[in-house]
Amino acid sequence: MQYRGITSENFYLTEIRNTCRFILENGIQENLKELLKKNNILETFSESNFSKKYNTINKRLKSLTDNLKKQIVDTDLASAKFINLYSILCNERFILEFLEEVVKEKYDNYDYNIKESDFLIYLATKSEQSEIINNWTEAGKRKMLVKIKNFLTEGGFLEKNKDAYNIIKPVVESAVIDEIKENGNRKILKIMFY
Repeated sequence: MQYRGITSENFYLTEIRNTCRFILENGIQENLKELLKKNNILETFSESNFSKKYNTINKRLKSLTDNLKKQIVDTDLASAKFINLYSILCNERFILEFLEEVVKEKYDNYDYNIKESDFLIYLATKSEQSEIINNWTEAGKRKMLVKIKNFLTEGGFLEKNKDAYNIIKPVVESAVIDEIKENGNRKILKIMFY
């Protein structure tokens, strides 16, 4: 998995749930893009907005088994957020490594706060380790830190307080965990359950 700048992507929980619901209700196998556009499942307002959302959702769908697609629709909100974050982590190395190298490490050391300096140190370290990240613009690097904060907050792993982020552990339905264990990416699941 390569590092990628995803500054224009969002968490898109509603969109991925709506897409999975549409696929399940209609038994879609082909022409998904055209059908999503025709039925405005992604709730877009322009061609470029549709393309951006579709490309992101389609990439994430490839990480989900049929059971996870069903579960993201039928499960509780916390478990749906967990599944969506799992699909993001399957595709986004920069965010996955932050969860492993910063969140997990702090949690293991009984430090449940992430300060702004932790984000900046992570970015500096990654810039030294990767030419790809080093070549991102300064604005792009700042936006990627915002994406880490947003995705991990919306995914149920961080909670913003006045001057830092608290590390929290989401409560997830066991059927979701079992499905990923049996048919998904166990390495990513292990990182998510630090």
